[in-house]
Amino acid sequence: MNLLITGSNGFIGINLINRLSLLNKFNVFYLSRYNDIIYPYIPDKLDYVIHLASVHRVTPEKLIVNENIKINTHLIETLKKFNLKSNMLFTSSIHEKKDTFYGESKRHSSDYLKNICEEWETEYVKLVFPNIFGPFAKPYHTSVVANFCNDIILEKKSIINNVDFELIYINKAINAILQFRNNVNFNTQKIHLLKLHEKIYNLYHQYISNKSLIIKSSFDFELLTTLKSYMND
Repeated sequence: MNLLITGSNGFIGINLINRLSLLNKFNVFYLSRYNDIIYPYIPDKLDYVIHLASVHRVTPEKLIVNENIKINTHLIETLKKFNLKSNMLFTSSIHEKKDTFYGESKRHSSDYLKNICEEWETEYVKLVFPNIFGPFAKPYHTSVVANFCNDIILEKKSIINNVDFELIYINKAINAILQFRNNVNFNTQKIHLLKLHEKIYNLYHQYISNKSLIIKSSFDFELLTTLKSYMND
């Protein structure tokens, strides 16, 4: 199965590539948004494009829409250049329902890519992820869990909104991607942000005090694994 991955240097992309390297059934190709060359070579066909590349932080913020339009247009023009009409898997975000520039860019991207697949008579899959967390996610860029881990370790005060948050661990997000289908039931965790911060804080202090850690759930284990990735043991 030939896969083309965009955004391979991002948090999801790195974890996806690591998983694919353990499997013996995928030929993996890459496309950077900075050139129109497919690495390591031009395949005869593609089974799926896994489109992870996007911009979600830029100044001024209104440029987010145009930047993501450029990314999508570059992808499709490159595929057309090499006559690679592929199935498409697009990773979106719950922010697509919000009235923000990023949300607008996700809605526009989805509509554009879906129309391309209809034109090509190929399959279009969209996965709308909640907040994804896991080891080495970039603080203040990728995940509120990363923000809290960073703040707690550095003894900084966190900004904690009075809201519930839905989270998915990176390994589970990768599992969903590799199903290549719509309407995947994500195994997510819903938690209030204050409770989340408290849980990470307690895990951190139990860990550094060398006390026996009582891991009560798989979610606690995922949080601890993420937390430890930011610590210099």
